[in-house]
Amino acid sequence: MKLCPDCVSGVILPGTPKGSMIEIGPFEAYLASPPTESRAHVADKHAVVLFTDVFGLALGNPKIIADAFASELGLDVYVPDMFNGKPPLSNNDIMPYDHQDPGSPVPWWKFLGFLYHMVQVAPGMWWGPNSQTTVYARMRVFVETLKTEKKLDKVGAVGYCYGGSVIASLIPYHLLSSAVIAHPGDFDHKLVDQVDFPTSWVTCEEDFVFGPKIAEDVQARFAARSMRAKAAGEPEPEYEFKRYMGTRHGFGCRPALEVPQVKEAFERASDQTTAWFRKTLLEIERGRI
Repeated sequence: MKLCPDCVSGVILPGTPKGSMIEIGPFEAYLASPPTESRAHVADKHAVVLFTDVFGLALGNPKIIADAFASELGLDVYVPDMFNGKPPLSNNDIMPYDHQDPGSPVPWWKFLGFLYHMVQVAPGMWWGPNSQTTVYARMRVFVETLKTEKKLDKVGAVGYCYGGSVIASLIPYHLLSSAVIAHPGDFDHKLVDQVDFPTSWVTCEEDFVFGPKIAEDVQARFAARSMRAKAAGEPEPEYEFKRYMGTRHGFGCRPALEVPQVKEAFERASDQTTAWFRKTLLEIERGRI
């Protein structure tokens, strides 16, 4: 898993989570539920899973974001404890956003801080109970267990940074019905050729891990698939890419709200997410609700 200074930087969102911690099989998860009166009529059969960044549930941000999505969509949103209570970084480790302008060099002191975090984080991310492959396998079993226990027909997923890579790792298992992938960590781009569910991509102006060139390459893979499917008279993959200027890796989940351009991008990316799930999980735009 590649990391950069932006992976360990950000802002703690204001607010207090409204949901609760529950158990799904052997897993701990945060559950954000909509008010009873605003639950979607498919809420018993459709749900959303939010996969976090490297801070896991130690940071309150994913819980607050999940609360907002649950309220907007009328669906339950589950945030699994990807790291079994031991995330690579805690909320005390988060570094401030001090150089917002894309293209500006990382201050030397911030780069040293990043290296310090890397020394702490690297062993646990590459080996042991929270290695990348272990987390991927754990989250696959989580989704399988969630679908079985809650008798769900459709599960949508939104993933930020590390969580975006988790979604990519699930592609071969045909567990998801829709996904929003926001400035993901690294993953095998050949997996794009296997995607069998609608995907919406949130990308940044500057991203060390999933930069504009990589995003263009992934988008080109989808375009090539569409051309082949169209020529064969087969269904084309449903996807979209949106790039938010003035942003860096992490803005979708740890936004510097004091920066107007970042605040606007965070809000628009959140709207992109809810609109995608309305279309693909609630199926509002398809006239089925």
